[in-house]
Amino acid sequence: MIQGLDAIILIVKDLAKQKDFYQNVLGLELEADYGDAVFFKCGKQKLALFAHSHHPEGTKSLEGAKKGISHIEFRIKNKDLEKIEKKLKESGFHAYSNNYKDADGNLFHFNIE
Repeated sequence: MIQGLDAIILIVKDLAKQKDFYQNVLGLELEADYGDAVFFKCGKQKLALFAHSHHPEGTKSLEGAKKGISHIEFRIKNKDLEKIEKKLKESGFHAYSNNYKDADGNLFHFNIE
């Protein structure tokens, strides 16, 4: 059912420095800048950098760490969404809203292809 990895989202200590690094050192193309979150194109996938304030639930999932992966985003076909969400909820892996957690508590959600 999973079609691919769509994005990795990092919570960073210093958004301005990290934005500069990924844009000007690595040369990733900036796709969107929301002030406290930025998205870069990375091939067919995305890399996003979030300030702690942008995603409180993702920050909480870091368990006190100042930086790390907030969540991952999987690409999925619309026809499979209901089935996989039902299975996750029945198995106790629902976190909140349309977000889920793995067995270790790492957050993820789905983007429709």
